[in-house]
Amino acid sequence: MSARALEFVETWVSEKIEAMETLPAEGDEAAAKTLANECFQAALEEDIPAAEIQEAFDNLAEFIDGEIEEERDRREETEDDDEEPDEEDENDK
Repeated sequence: MSARALEFVETWVSEKIEAMETLPAEGDEAAAKTLANECFQAALEEDIPAAEIQEAFDNLAEFIDGEIEEERDRREETEDDDEEPDEEDENDK
C-alpha cells in the first residue's frame, strides 16, 4: 500500500470537507463520487496515479462519505456544546 497515496487522500479529503460551509445531505452518494473524482484529479497533479489510490482505498467515494458523516457528527456536537449553558455560569448567578 502506498503511504503517500494514503496521506494525500486523507489530507485532501479532510481539508476539502472542513472547508465546506454546508455538508452534502445524508446518503448523497453523488456528492461523494464527485469529491472522489476531484481527489483523483488532484492526486494526478501531484504525480500520484489513480491505481496507487485505488490500492490504498477499495472505494474512495465510500471513504469520503464516511468522512462527511464524521464531520457532520463533529459539527452537531459543536452546535450542541454551544447551546448548552455552562454549569459554572449558572452557579455564578
